[in-house]
Amino acid sequence: MQPRVRNHLAVLCLVVLLAGCASEALVSIDAAKLVPRADQTPQRAKVRVTDIRREVTLERTAYGGGSLGRIALQPPTQELVTLLVKATADEVLAQRGITEPQTVLCGIRTFDIATPATPFYCDVNVKIVLVLRVRGQDRTVSGWATERTFVWPSEEMITRVTTAAPRRARWSPPARRIRDIRRHPAPPRRE
Repeated sequence: MQPRVRNHLAVLCLVVLLAGCASEALVSIDAAKLVPRADQTPQRAKVRVTDIRREVTLERTAYGGGSLGRIALQPPTQELVTLLVKATADEVLAQRGITEPQTVLCGIRTFDIATPATPFYCDVNVKIVLVLRVRGQDRTVSGWATERTFVWPSEEMITRVTTAAPRRARWSPPARRIRDIRRHPAPPRRE
């Protein structure tokens, strides 16, 4: 075989191989595993989530940064964040003995899933940054998770890392903030 034909054949094989990898990955998150909820926990938190991201990164990338397909979350990002914040707020309110309903406003500042690659390995990186507002006071909650693989990152791996990131989030500042609300109620509004 001539070198020119062999080179064209090698390029064709590479394109076919990469085209097979370039597809949308559906990442299904089991909300019951992500948000373990005690049946006795009363649901007192009202959560409103707003997506305030300037840029959304939910994609698999190749060496050099080329896109190999999007990552689709099921349930969608906003619904997933609502479940997380509601479960955490309900738990904190129950622990603190707060009986009146509380409204928690949540802004999704970052919810990124990326798979940067090098010639030797691929990482799966998930980063979450939320801004919570309770009674006019803001708090930032963040979490991240990373896992490395020496082969192509599978949907199962992306699901595992996406599930781990919220578990690593620092939820204690909002919990402390909700506790402070009980001690120091908001001043009455002037009409």
